[in-house]
Amino acid sequence: MENRERNFFSKCKIAFKGHLEDLQNDGKTVVLTVALTFVILIASCLAVFFTVVQGAEKVLVPDVTGKSLTDALLELQAKELYPKIQLKYSELPGDKGTVLDQNPASGAIVKAYRRVTLTVSRGIPIDFIDDYTGKKIDEVKNALEFLFSGGDSLVEIAPAVYKTDEAPAGTILAQFPAAGTSIDERIRLQFVVSSGAEIPVTEVPEINGLSIKQFLSKIDEYKVAVDFSVEEDEESPAGGTVVSAQDGKEVSLYARIPAVLRIQPRADGAESVQGIFSVQLPEYPYPVPVRLDAQDKDGKLSAAADFSHPGMNCTIPYDVKKGTVLILYVLGEEYARTVAE
Repeated sequence: MENRERNFFSKCKIAFKGHLEDLQNDGKTVVLTVALTFVILIASCLAVFFTVVQGAEKVLVPDVTGKSLTDALLELQAKELYPKIQLKYSELPGDKGTVLDQNPASGAIVKAYRRVTLTVSRGIPIDFIDDYTGKKIDEVKNALEFLFSGGDSLVEIAPAVYKTDEAPAGTILAQFPAAGTSIDERIRLQFVVSSGAEIPVTEVPEINGLSIKQFLSKIDEYKVAVDFSVEEDEESPAGGTVVSAQDGKEVSLYARIPAVLRIQPRADGAESVQGIFSVQLPEYPYPVPVRLDAQDKDGKLSAAADFSHPGMNCTIPYDVKKGTVLILYVLGEEYARTVAE
């Protein structure tokens, strides 16, 4: 009986040991299979990743600077590039929505799906002249200088013209151009400002001995109306001479000051000619912007004088080439013209 039991347990032990060895061999196979599968999975993921990241097609960045934003977006889309838009004020009228700059620059070779930064114009700070009457001149000047702070500002503020008025000193009484004027080009903004109830005075500028060109180069600084008469003098310099006996005298703003322009007698065949452009203007309630342009025989225009005048008798000396057309503008509109002969 004991021998039978002993044989039975021996057989069971042998069978268990065989199953255990089989199980150990199968476990190693499973572990190796799992490990191999994991390695293959990682390799596949890496392959897909590098295919996406490194395999993107390289494209040429198009030149979209100066084009409308719509056209620029279409060109970038065709190249499979994505835009990043930045807005910026511009100094040029009419370029709102235009691409001012791009990064990367045109011609660069980049991968598809790259972002291209576009700097797009949001237009000029203001599109038209506002109504500034009744406001303080200093506040308006500060606001406009802040808006148009670039070197090529579209709005230039001319020296203010002061007028006696019941309004508090520094109050804008009138402006030119008028409110609502569209800013399509460079504008010179002129203000008429109250000086208070007291009559403002100024000194007659030192103009005695100046040539015609010297006088015209400073005419916008003068706060008087100079009434010229002409005298021919063979000893006068070729550029003419201004003669005035009232330099330094204190007068009210834009008072009329007599002066003489001495020029040489006209010689036959002379290429240049000197004289006085004389015209009668309406009497204005305040000094208004006046400009004299010179147009040569080729049609080229140049500014000869730009200043403020109270109206009535207006005399402007000139020294130009013979045949030049002189054009007088008052309040921005052509008022008169003549040919220097």
